[in-house]
Amino acid sequence: MDCFNSPADGLARLAQESAFPYFLIIEGGVEIEDGQKTILARAKEISPETQRLLVGAPFALPSFVNAINSAGIHACLPLPFTDEDLLVQVRLRHDEFEAGRKVKALQKTIQRQNKQLFQIAGNLRKKETLYADQIQQKEKEIRVLESRLKSLFGDSELEHGPKLKTLLEKENISFNALGFRQAFDDLKKRVRDIFLTIVSKSEQSDALMFSEKDFFDALAQHPDQLDETIDTTEYESLAGLLTPVLLKLMVWRVNRGPEGISAEKQQDVLKYFSIDFSDNRTQAYIRLNKDAPEGMTVYTIEQLLHKNGIIFGLIEESSIEEWLYGNARKGEKLLIAEGKQPVSPTQGEVHYYFPSNFRRAGRINPDGSIDYRDRGEVPHVEEGIMLASKIFPKPGEPGIDVKGMEIPVPEPVDQAFSAGPGTRYNEEKTEIFSTAEGEPHLDVMGVVSVNKEFRIKGDVGFETGNIDFNGNVIVPGTVKEGFKVKCVSLTAREICGAQVDVSGDLNVSMGIVDTDLINVKGNIQAKYIHNSTINSFGDLTVQKEIVDSIIYLSGACDNERGAILNSTLSAKGGIKAGTVGNESAAPSVLTVGVDEHLIRLEDKIKSRLTMNRDAIHELSSEISQMKEVDKWLHGTITENAHVQDRSQIEIRELENKRATLDGTKDAAELKRISDGIQKLEKKAKYAGEKINEWFERQDQIHHDISAKELEIEALENLNRQLVEKLENLEQISNKSEPVPVLTISKHIQSKTKIKAPHSFKIVDRSCARCDIRERSKDEGGIIYYIMETT
Repeated sequence: MDCFNSPADGLARLAQESAFPYFLIIEGGVEIEDGQKTILARAKEISPETQRLLVGAPFALPSFVNAINSAGIHACLPLPFTDEDLLVQVRLRHDEFEAGRKVKALQKTIQRQNKQLFQIAGNLRKKETLYADQIQQKEKEIRVLESRLKSLFGDSELEHGPKLKTLLEKENISFNALGFRQAFDDLKKRVRDIFLTIVSKSEQSDALMFSEKDFFDALAQHPDQLDETIDTTEYESLAGLLTPVLLKLMVWRVNRGPEGISAEKQQDVLKYFSIDFSDNRTQAYIRLNKDAPEGMTVYTIEQLLHKNGIIFGLIEESSIEEWLYGNARKGEKLLIAEGKQPVSPTQGEVHYYFPSNFRRAGRINPDGSIDYRDRGEVPHVEEGIMLASKIFPKPGEPGIDVKGMEIPVPEPVDQAFSAGPGTRYNEEKTEIFSTAEGEPHLDVMGVVSVNKEFRIKGDVGFETGNIDFNGNVIVPGTVKEGFKVKCVSLTAREICGAQVDVSGDLNVSMGIVDTDLINVKGNIQAKYIHNSTINSFGDLTVQKEIVDSIIYLSGACDNERGAILNSTLSAKGGIKAGTVGNESAAPSVLTVGVDEHLIRLEDKIKSRLTMNRDAIHELSSEISQMKEVDKWLHGTITENAHVQDRSQIEIRELENKRATLDGTKDAAELKRISDGIQKLEKKAKYAGEKINEWFERQDQIHHDISAKELEIEALENLNRQLVEKLENLEQISNKSEPVPVLTISKHIQSKTKIKAPHSFKIVDRSCARCDIRERSKDEGGIIYYIMETT
């Protein structure tokens, strides 16, 4: 600590100690003239790090303010003060000074580290640029090499492994007729050497004394007669297969005598055996005729089995031998081969826990209209109720007959099972539960739903707009022309010129008039139908007339109290009509026992499938063409890469030659070399530019191929959905048997056309109260069909 009586002395000392500054300077009450800097202000300029403490009387407030503004003092100590007050301030100023120096040192360190990090980052950017260029070059080299491979072998070679040609060439076998013949001769020689060993050994001893081990050794290990470069272990499996056969053949030949047996004699022997098969050929029985001569052997039976193609499920030879020399001559047959029985599939089942066939029928009024307010007890469920459960089908297992042929089993039927609006699956998708309160419903496609009710006030028209509601819609008025209604079930007073799409039942208390498109998956009830087109999976009940209409039904038509005039009507479940036709109306066309509704739907789906498959074929063809272009590009890239590589090699050779001529005065040769280098550099540059151009074109081709493959995938997914829909339609069709019957309760007019599955009839004369049905007749094994009126 230093004390100075003169401020100038103190400031001078402070300046001298700038390398090791004081940590605190204290100023007492020193008078200064106006315009002059205070001592602490000048101390701040000399040593900014030094803490500054001002001591003064409380009444000298202007001096404190001036010092704070000009000198930036760190603390003030008012008079009077104690020693303890001064020591506390000194300690505080010392701690602040040390903290400041540490902060300053840390800032310097940070600045230095930031500078180093900046340099490191700069170096990394340079390396990144360098590595990016190298990576790009390597990737280019990889693509060039891939192009070379694809131009040589093609894509399929690289994806599916080497071809036969490649494998044969590795074995030094030429892929041509001469190479195949040489390889065959080589194999023939090896097999001949094997059997020569057997023959040479048989000359030394009786052939019957050979054991299987002798034959195995002869076939498997003969380095003195085979090429030493061949691994003889490859013959071990061959020896194991051939040895038993050779032994049996030799035993059979010895038993037959030294003269052997001719093919004709062998056929004579085989005729004494007979073989019977079970219905599905999973069992084969052999029987020996009682007049068969002696000398039959197991080998004879094996030849017979081979002749009849019996190769699977053969019994042990010991069992054959026991039968042959035992009960065979007693006429007993032997189960000589037994295949694998097929296992039938388990069909899928769906159980419903609500009235799934509920009809929203109302009370029929005397005038033929229907009062749907009186429709009995309507099913109703609360939330969380199980509505349906499913047992999934289990596929069967194909069998194998004794000839080794597979016995196919049919695919199991998987019943449609879908959770619609107001329902949910359980986690295993084996049960359906309600998620809302309402009326449960099952449509013809197997969709279970719980439907709420939506009541329209008045008509469906401009006030309401089109209706699309996942539930039951009730319209007390008319569904007017030009408007659409899509819902589960629809109850309306009248439909006039509207489009209706209903997944449940359609109930109309009056009639359907001038309506071009009505699609219903359930049943239809109406008082009358005029000039309309209707398609339905269910039944149609009409109280009065059907006039000038086209109707296709997968169910039945009940018009027993009404009339059918100038209409085309098809019903798989048959037609009940009161009156058909009159003298003034054009004849109607009635089809019974044929599901033309499903046939038309299937035709539309099949047409869409055909269009999609054609589109897939076209897209696949385009992809193939693109791949051909891509393959050509690979070849072009390879050629340009070869030009580029060759140019670089020639450039290096010329540069080396120029380096040897630098000390000479042969200017003409140097110029010629320089011109050659420039020409090669241009050539290499041009080849590189073409390679990059082809790479860009390849990238575009690959992008286009990926896009078309996505289109194909989308079309294939759509086709799977269409196929599934076809299968569902087939299930629907199989649920009911066709009924080719037209029942007339009043009168049918002549010239009415009637179609059935296998026959056709035009009514030649009017008749009343009759049934017209298709019947089959069998005359001399020839089955034909007729339409019979009873």
